[in-house]
Amino acid sequence: MIAKNTEGKHISPKTNSTLAGASMRWTEHNGHRIEDLIMSCIRHLIFLPFLFAGCDAMSDPIYPNSVVSNDLEFIRTSDQSVFSCLTYSGTRRAEMPDKRRDALFADDTFIYTARYRDGTSVELWAHPDFDSQSAATASVEPVAQAIGKLPTLMRSKLDHVVIHEGDETAFAEDIGHFFVLYSDNIRTRIRNHDLEETVFHESVHATLESRYARSQEWRGAQEADGGYITDYAAREPDQEDMAESALFAWAMLIHPGRLPANVEAQASEIMQNRLAFFEDLFLSKPIFYRTGEERGC
Repeated sequence: MIAKNTEGKHISPKTNSTLAGASMRWTEHNGHRIEDLIMSCIRHLIFLPFLFAGCDAMSDPIYPNSVVSNDLEFIRTSDQSVFSCLTYSGTRRAEMPDKRRDALFADDTFIYTARYRDGTSVELWAHPDFDSQSAATASVEPVAQAIGKLPTLMRSKLDHVVIHEGDETAFAEDIGHFFVLYSDNIRTRIRNHDLEETVFHESVHATLESRYARSQEWRGAQEADGGYITDYAAREPDQEDMAESALFAWAMLIHPGRLPANVEAQASEIMQNRLAFFEDLFLSKPIFYRTGEERGC
């Protein structure tokens, strides 16, 4: 056995009887053999990585993203809606943000208004790249119907929706309270039963984030939970965690049992405090409530 003195030099206990004697005197400490204490520490160190690995496994994201990486139906086409009607009011110049171009405004934009039975209304603006009003309406109408499934809490804060021709993914603007969709992607999302989820996700960005995403309540829930429900949320916790988590929370709180039991169990483990946050938010009022008189079309 090799020992070290206080200067770090190696000393053989066979040639240093004082050190050897001191070593024997310290073989017991508080009634426990030093060797036993050391072995106990070693055993705990051996199992520590496995303990932390188990914790990581419990908090690992369960999907790449909430909307398109799984076959879950968070929102069904048959779910209750307060959509009433869609009107076309002509064309005008409008602000039409687009991933593919720098030009912000477009002349002759097709302007629609969707009205809902709770008294809310939302404008939908279709880019003039659509060949005709009828082509624009084909993309606008299913979006207007999907908006009708949003809770009044969110729809009442949604200012408008921008719709372009083409095949790009959706994005949203929280300060302006709007989101942007593309016609080919709308058709893909309809075919895959993902349009309602897409509208919900983007509406969270557009209607909830500016008020809640930087709030003490939300930040505290994130910190207390630690993990993330999807890889997308984990990569972009400040931008995407609220929208990703909200979709799981909506299905679990409003339609309990709709998601598979193992998914609900994992979500409850990963985002327990965020579920409580959304419970306070989504269940504080009825899903649909009157905001004003319903206007006919």
